[in-house]
Amino acid sequence: MPCVTSNMRGFAILLIAFLSLVGIHAKLTSSDENPRTVAGLLTESDPPPGFEYALEPRPFEFPKDHSAHPKFRSEWWYFTGNVESASGVPFGFQLTLFRFAMRPQSSQSNSPWRTNNVYLGHFAVSDITAGVFHNFERQSRAVLDLAGARGDPPRMWIRDWSIELIDVEQEVWRLKAQEADVGLDLALSALRPIAMQGDRGLSKKSKESGNASYYYSIPRMAVAGSISTASGFHTVNGNAWFDHEWSTSALAQGQIGWDWFSLQLDNGFDLMIYQFRTENGKPDTASHGVVLHPDGTSTKLSREQFEIKAQEYWKSPKSGLRYPIAWSVHIPQQALTLNILCRMPNQEWHNNFRYWEGAVDVDGYLGENLVTGRGYVELVGYE
Repeated sequence: MPCVTSNMRGFAILLIAFLSLVGIHAKLTSSDENPRTVAGLLTESDPPPGFEYALEPRPFEFPKDHSAHPKFRSEWWYFTGNVESASGVPFGFQLTLFRFAMRPQSSQSNSPWRTNNVYLGHFAVSDITAGVFHNFERQSRAVLDLAGARGDPPRMWIRDWSIELIDVEQEVWRLKAQEADVGLDLALSALRPIAMQGDRGLSKKSKESGNASYYYSIPRMAVAGSISTASGFHTVNGNAWFDHEWSTSALAQGQIGWDWFSLQLDNGFDLMIYQFRTENGKPDTASHGVVLHPDGTSTKLSREQFEIKAQEYWKSPKSGLRYPIAWSVHIPQQALTLNILCRMPNQEWHNNFRYWEGAVDVDGYLGENLVTGRGYVELVGYE
């Protein structure tokens, strides 16, 4: 959504999953002759009345708010990270669970087959050394314990893929997913307190009322556990980023996609920036970011306070889409200049929804001091 993290990143993916499950996915699936854009899907989808909207800042309550918010149409739990084995074998990983409500909550039926919610899972491992991007997708209605979310303690799942808060006091999460010979079993411990994005957790995506999400992050988490691929079983350590958002809105007119960056620097700084791309080729004014300082303070960034420039591109041999894979980022207010390069070009999702999300390396300068780091980038709307 770890993309620009806007409320759009999950909504687009969830919308297609929902359409697939109700039997009309074929009508909206892209073809070479007549591709459908993400923006088109989003702006055409008006939610039915009865859902709540993110309109103003609200108090957050943890661990309760780690779980689901069914009064809103869409929601996602987004984990991305960079790890390596004791022998230095590097991996990137993503595990994301999405919830999409087909209609507002109703208590009219006690049938175990009736549900308001569809769940979608995205699980990926970037095997950097082998140059292989493993990516898998699952969909399920929230019935018969096939998928769902609970509170106390928070746990979200689709069959045996799961995200669970296993230690509330220490903020330790466990991620589990397995598909064929690719799997992960990771414990993630928060190294930073929860960070509210936007205005006290209200993240506005445009000037339109209600076009916003409730959004918080844990921007740095220590990772320990295992990743398995066809090459074998690997005990790994590293860092991860966690985003959680919920909303009922869609893309604003003229927004065609986004570029999202979550970066963890070795000097203790963390950075999240994203920009919406518009039809006129200019970044949308709703684009924004935040710099998280090692002392626990943070600096919010408006669109005018940072610059992202693509430096290199890669064309997918599978989809034919052209994505940027190297960037320069300049934040004059922080005296921060960064170069970002993907750790391998082919990290394109190619299931029901096409986007690029993958591990990146970072280097640059903070003032006169050299900085390095790693992170994740999400690119959507390059149809």
